[in-house]
Amino acid sequence: MKPADDAERRALHEAVTWHVRLRDTAAAANARQDWEDWHGADPAHQRAWQRVQAVHAQLAFLPPALASKTLGARPHGTRRNVLRDLAVGLGAGTTAWMGWQGLPWQEWQAAHSTGTGERRDITLPDGSLLALDTASAVDLEFNDRERLVRLLRGRVLIATASDALGRPFSVQTPQGRVLALGTRFMVRLDDAGRSHVQVEEHAVRLLPAAGEPQELAAGEQAWFSAAAAQAPATADPFAASWHDGGLVAVDIALGDLIAALSRYRPGYLGCAPEVAHLKVSGAFPVDDTDRALAALVSRFALQLRSRTRYWVRVEASGAA
Repeated sequence: MKPADDAERRALHEAVTWHVRLRDTAAAANARQDWEDWHGADPAHQRAWQRVQAVHAQLAFLPPALASKTLGARPHGTRRNVLRDLAVGLGAGTTAWMGWQGLPWQEWQAAHSTGTGERRDITLPDGSLLALDTASAVDLEFNDRERLVRLLRGRVLIATASDALGRPFSVQTPQGRVLALGTRFMVRLDDAGRSHVQVEEHAVRLLPAAGEPQELAAGEQAWFSAAAAQAPATADPFAASWHDGGLVAVDIALGDLIAALSRYRPGYLGCAPEVAHLKVSGAFPVDDTDRALAALVSRFALQLRSRTRYWVRVEASGAA
């Protein structure tokens, strides 16, 4: 499952984009001929298209996406549904906020939280919808001036509602704020002290604590620290697949996939260095990581080394 070269990899990403466009009923009629031209132009395009179709077919084995109806789902054919179907304060106040965020009791007393392997959808006081990924925690501050979600840990997916009072909606992280501009977006904290934002609809404004503001439009993503925001990059079309119970992998490193799955599993789940670079594709359920791992070893030359239920490592098949 490893592309021969960069051209194969580029073709694979183009195939993902075409799959999304063709499933969008509003755009498919005009795009069909362009897709046929792209598909017929290079055997690499044809191979890439077959791989994306194979991943899509695997989604029948994922759990039903019951929660999607509660997070602003719209009729079939929208960009959000297509991507779902394809699934694997400033200044001195910021210093106080960062110290406050680091206190464990704040997470214990968070307004909403999830444990390892748990996901949850919540309707906020203004009607906005928020989904918490595994091992995530948020606190809320909704008053007559603002609608504020404090992300304490993990990752959230938010679909904002219009507000009769005209109050701004923002997500605060240790690195700054994310101001929603009538949108649907994700915010994630990482272990390196950064915030990651991806926009699915409309736009957001990134406000690093000590850096320049930066806007992200639909289909863009960026990391930001307290000092600055990175330049916008193309968003991962499968990044929200966790919300519907799966992680969608299209030509990603095995080590990255295992790291992502490990967030949904108690104990240690690791990957041997000699196979961490292996490129894999597939759709893997996050609510049953045993099943996800079994699918991996059935498709690739891999094996699981288990000391206990809580210590598992993915290794090359036949490794000592």
